This record gives sequence, C-alpha cells and structure tokens, in this order.
Amino acid sequence: MTVTERDLMGGLAKGLAVIETFSPNHPRQSISKVAAATGLDRATTRRCLLTLAHLGYADYDGKFFTLTPRVLRLGTACLATMPLPQLVQPLLDQLSDEIGESSSVSILDGAEIVYVARAAQRKVMSITLMPGSRLPAYCTSMGRVLLAALPEAQARERLGSV
Repeated sequence: MTVTERDLMGGLAKGLAVIETFSPNHPRQSISKVAAATGLDRATTRRCLLTLAHLGYADYDGKFFTLTPRVLRLGTACLATMPLPQLVQPLLDQLSDEIGESSSVSILDGAEIVYVARAAQRKVMSITLMPGSRLPAYCTSMGRVLLAALPEAQARERLGSV
C-alpha cells in the first residue's frame, strides 16, 4: 500500500508529537516548552494542548499542562492486542521464581526498548519497571542484545539519534 502526504492527518501527527514530549523528566510543561520540544509554533502547540485537555488527556492549571491517566488508554490498547505478553508471562513468572531474579521481555522501538512483560522479584534494591516502561537501548543489557541481533547498518541508524 502506498501512502501519500494527502492520506495523512497532520493534526493527529502534531498531537501525538505533543504527547511524546511528556516524560518523567518533563511531567509538567508550559506551551513554550512543548513548542520548543516539538518544533511546532506556539499557536499550534496551544491548540493541541487545549484539545488534549478538553478531551481529558491532559490537565491545565492556567500555566502548565500535565498528562492524565486517560493517555494510558493509548498504550494499553496496544499491549492488550499484542499476543506476546500473554504468551511469555507464565514463562517469565516461572523463570523468575526459579532463579530468584526479575525477568523481562522487551521490544525495540527506535533507539529505546519497551518492556512488554515483566516478572519482578522483591529485593532490597530493585527498579520499578512495568509493561510500557522505556529505556535507552544502548545502556541496558536487553537493549544491547536486541541491537546486536540487527544488521550493523540498522543498529547504527537507530543509535544515530542518541
């Protein structure tokens, strides 16, 4: 199937770009900050953020925007339709119990890994990772394994943005 520029919804693409600017390091953002992060002009950014707030995907206190849990519906829909988490979860639970360590399954998304299933062990020191958590692939053992499985040119292309 060939997709042309006419087939795409620019407004949806801009709205998704706005959502993607929010992160643990940037949970509350002003219009200016989001505009700078997306490269969109302030007016477009403002309309996107106000639309997200109107639809319940963001809260607005008059100066700053924060995403609401409603945004999780977008990711949950993806995870719910993926067969991989349902297939591997029983195996991860069994493995984790046998070795006494946490175990995970993730996939590559650009230069990041996304956890799709996890069996965690309670330890004195542990990291809170859950399905949907993202980490840079280059600095995790799982990410390095997934990158190593790619042809070298593809791995370099993914890491070029980091």
